[in-house]
Amino acid sequence: MVFQVAAQRTCIGCGNELPEERAGLGYRYCTKKECQRRHHRGVLVTTVGVNKSADSVLVADPEEISRRGETGEFGRKDSAVGLDYRQHAGAPVTVRERSRERRVPAPRAARGWTAEQEKIVRLYHDMGLSPRQIAERARDTTPRLHITERLAIQILSAPRQWQRARDDRERP
Repeated sequence: MVFQVAAQRTCIGCGNELPEERAGLGYRYCTKKECQRRHHRGVLVTTVGVNKSADSVLVADPEEISRRGETGEFGRKDSAVGLDYRQHAGAPVTVRERSRERRVPAPRAARGWTAEQEKIVRLYHDMGLSPRQIAERARDTTPRLHITERLAIQILSAPRQWQRARDDRERP
């Protein structure tokens, strides 16, 4: 069984028939100036100031805004993670000492290609060739380097040789 709410088809002010669209939206009065003046209730637009961001704009009736304000919805909220993150006035403060040991970086994995292979692959890549085209051209021009499509992809995926040298210099 389906229940339909019948929309009121006549204006509560003048009694004229309401347009179907207006009745479908839930209005009970028509658009005549007299009916608008008598029955229109505007909404209350309220802005709530928020710290370090734009104000929040709320459109609601005055009772809803006051009810939401009384429940503390617009009050300051602590956004820190964790339970009881603030230390109480009498609680002792513990300081954790840092470890004096220096971390030793893990050794870099040895590259599976030579500088010559990398130079050719990057040269052809800068010319706009795909890894497959790089392998085909290298097979024709420099067959002794044994450049395959897979090797070209590995070389292009790794940082450039000069970038590695610069990164090594910048490390403490």
